[in-house]
Amino acid sequence: MQLGLIGAGRWGKRYIETIRAMDGVRITHLASRNPACREWVAADCAITAHWSEVAQNPDLDGVIVATPPGTHLQLALAAIHAGRPVLVEKPMTLSTDEAQQLVKAASEADVLTMVDHTHLFSAAYRTLKRVGAGLGPLCAVRSIGCNWGPFRPDTPALWDWGPHDVAMCVDLFGGPPQRVAATRLSQLAQPDALGELIHIALEYPAAIAHIEIGNLASRKQRMFEAQYSGGTLIYDDLAPDKLTCRVHGDANARPIVLDRTLPLTNVVTAFCEAIASPERGRPSLQLALQVTEILAACEAQLLGNAPLVSVVPEH
Repeated sequence: MQLGLIGAGRWGKRYIETIRAMDGVRITHLASRNPACREWVAADCAITAHWSEVAQNPDLDGVIVATPPGTHLQLALAAIHAGRPVLVEKPMTLSTDEAQQLVKAASEADVLTMVDHTHLFSAAYRTLKRVGAGLGPLCAVRSIGCNWGPFRPDTPALWDWGPHDVAMCVDLFGGPPQRVAATRLSQLAQPDALGELIHIALEYPAAIAHIEIGNLASRKQRMFEAQYSGGTLIYDDLAPDKLTCRVHGDANARPIVLDRTLPLTNVVTAFCEAIASPERGRPSLQLALQVTEILAACEAQLLGNAPLVSVVPEH
């Protein structure tokens, strides 16, 4: 499988490192202005400063877009119009209008388009979802994703941190919530961007998810706790045991053995398998649209342009 990569920043470099360790898939074309990228790829990888030469290359099996979110729509549309399957980093876009444009274009052109919500592909989350199905109804979710920084001038904290937690909630609950509420807990101007801590509540018919995200935390946290009627599963990405289960009545949480495959490896594998498959279902794209709609509703509330609680459109 021959893939093209657009962007060789922090996350683009991770794609390069991940794919280099995989069998049967190679990055053969790279679009980047980063002078250091020549050392990261194979000697026969073609490097260009012009992203269109990768997005529209007919010799590629697929294209990965790992650039700032504000560029995602333009780059992904170019790949779609050229008939190239495309994997876009999260967030898909920074607005509902752009997300809808992307979904519409992918559907009309019948071109595979995926969005990388990395934690959905982690062994811990996948196992949590599978084991949780046997613990009864989902009663509540508590999720935390925060750190000190990064402060990105091109991506607000809501859109940088929020997609992970919101995507896991939408996937685990099986769809978007009935209502969304967003509250700014703290805000602090930094040299490059605005730092924020934000609380998000996603209200479902029989449960609620509480999410805390942002880049003003004193320490890094990445935790997703799903409470079922029969027990609680905790996915802590920074703990030695990334997934533990505490059955009601038992004071001790027991670790669950996980597959050691890295999430980004699973992302690329899923993309390659989808390229090879005749099916053109787009669950990843529809979920990404729902995530974008939720974050846009949160943004409107934080800017004071919407009531505290708003209904999220269903699809």
